[in-house]
Amino acid sequence: MTREPVIEITDVSYSYGGTPALKDINLTVGRNELVCIVGPNGGGKTTLLQIIIGLLRPAGGRVRLFGRPPAQVRDRIGYMPQNPHHDPGFPINVLGVVLMGRLERRRFGPYSRADRKAAQRALEDVEMDALARRPFSALSGGQRQRVLIARALATDPQLLVLDEPTANIDPEQERHLHGILHRLKERMTILMVTHDFVPEMVEEVLCVNRSIEVHPTSRIEGHGAEEVFGESGRIVRHDRSVWDAGEGGKHP
Repeated sequence: MTREPVIEITDVSYSYGGTPALKDINLTVGRNELVCIVGPNGGGKTTLLQIIIGLLRPAGGRVRLFGRPPAQVRDRIGYMPQNPHHDPGFPINVLGVVLMGRLERRRFGPYSRADRKAAQRALEDVEMDALARRPFSALSGGQRQRVLIARALATDPQLLVLDEPTANIDPEQERHLHGILHRLKERMTILMVTHDFVPEMVEEVLCVNRSIEVHPTSRIEGHGAEEVFGESGRIVRHDRSVWDAGEGGKHP
């Protein structure tokens, strides 16, 4: 028996004030997949993520997560938005930031013991538990990104949605984060907006520019490539299409 997919999008379109942002999007993602999304600025990547998790309602088509509308399964989704706003002077430590991911599960009162245990587990997942008491403002860019991912993990999601988690971090931190995501996908499905340098285990990438194409990846090779990118990266082959090659892909 075939297991029900985590994400099913059928003929979805979306417009901003009459200007098309996405048109006729079809997408299926299964359990324990790590799917990378790339595309130009303004091409609709963030819009697609927000439709998937239910923050935006499409003008047409259908979205299902775990076989149900997104609004009915929000407790099964962890989301890290692009460039989340924070005041660098606000006096909050790392654990406090991660605990904020538990707010929707609380009606009132202080954080419970279960909340704190969940936050601690999330910090362990991203290898930041040793810095739980450190001020968030004292962290490096890569450390902050991992803490924000931990905040999304604090609800123990089955679908983790990350909007450019590797933005503004150096290649070494990026490789470290790729390793963490590789381990996390054993427990959950991961959907991640990134750029043309993707984790080693990703062999196909969704290229979004109002519509979707699936492009293959290839290992980074050549003189000096390892010094710049390391050994565990791939680049997107925009000159090739998985669909054109008749190899299937994420599209139904």
